[in-house]
Amino acid sequence: LERELEWNHAREILLESMEAYVTERIEYAGKAISRHAGSKIQEKGDVILVFGKSEVINRLLLDAALVDKKTFRVIVVDSRPLLEGRDTLEILSRAGISCTYVLLNALSYLMMREVTKVFLGASALMSNGSVLSRVGTACVALLANSNHIPVLVGCETYKICNRVQLESITGNELGDAEEVACTDCARLGPSNRWNGTVERGDSSGEKSEGEVLADWKDQPNLKLLNLMYDLTPSDFVTGIVTEVGILPPSSVAVLLREMSPESAFKGTS
Repeated sequence: LERELEWNHAREILLESMEAYVTERIEYAGKAISRHAGSKIQEKGDVILVFGKSEVINRLLLDAALVDKKTFRVIVVDSRPLLEGRDTLEILSRAGISCTYVLLNALSYLMMREVTKVFLGASALMSNGSVLSRVGTACVALLANSNHIPVLVGCETYKICNRVQLESITGNELGDAEEVACTDCARLGPSNRWNGTVERGDSSGEKSEGEVLADWKDQPNLKLLNLMYDLTPSDFVTGIVTEVGILPPSSVAVLLREMSPESAFKGTS
């Protein structure tokens, strides 16, 4: 923006730019990803595995079932402490999609016997093709790859960054340790957060005496680690589904360079 612009005029330009960005890079991207990924779902018989909750993955599954009238079954894999898969399960089951809900520890049995495709969401996409997503995603992709099951990651191009990350510790986010300490599997609300107490039959809100980790802060040799994300290597990913099409992970750097040549690979760490 030019310095000579009046405040109201500058404000209008900024608002128009932000609205155009949301429309083109988020709303349109979701529709395009749904179209590209939906073409990989068969008319009948597919068993699709998803992990946790991803808005773009939920959208493509709903479009495939309700718009394209395809018949498939979804296996929703979930994990503590957030249990975000319960939201996915509610959304898909309300739409009439046949669903199975399991926790992460049952993954190996299902992957070897039923799954035909894996759809995963992404929080960020590194320039080397690695995928940063909710912790547990790398485990799902690894097992699918070892069983020769295609893994498609839905990711809008605005999530692509010029960083290169090789492991899940550097640059990760730590969640509340109390979420790990609470071993009750009943969520307290749609925020996916725990408040350290779980509602009991007497409505006292006190922790149960049987809580194994209730006094973890008093144990000098015990620390609880609640990592929010993990990094999935590009070797475990079959394709990255973006609004410009389905790309191999090796093409992420090329796409980044074409989208923002002035900033590509600057500050790579």
